[in-house]
Amino acid sequence: MIREIREKCPWDSVQTHESLKTYFQDETEEVLEGIDIFTGSGDSTNLCEELGDLLMLIVLESRIAEEEGLFTLDDVITGISAKMKYRHPKIFSPEDQEAAQLSWDELKKREKELRISSGNKPSDLA
Repeated sequence: MIREIREKCPWDSVQTHESLKTYFQDETEEVLEGIDIFTGSGDSTNLCEELGDLLMLIVLESRIAEEEGLFTLDDVITGISAKMKYRHPKIFSPEDQEAAQLSWDELKKREKELRISSGNKPSDLA
């Protein structure tokens, strides 16, 4: 769907990484408002809609990156999956007692050091 919209919609077809920044900011603020509405009223309708809007921007941003030969939506998903597995060793690598004892911040620092020293992306660490 995003591929088709990107090809056929006059607005979507001219969007760039830079032009989408404002929309990411606006939609993120609307998600935060949706959370406030939900926690105040228990109605999740607005939150669900705003999360969908933010997700659409993520897919669109990934599509633009794919067109530029940078990365794909699959790369984004693979990367975050690897990162979450790395940062949850108690769940995904309980045999690694050393990692399982580290805090989230310590794991994040170690992950960054490993990426810098090896020149790898997050998906290479899992």
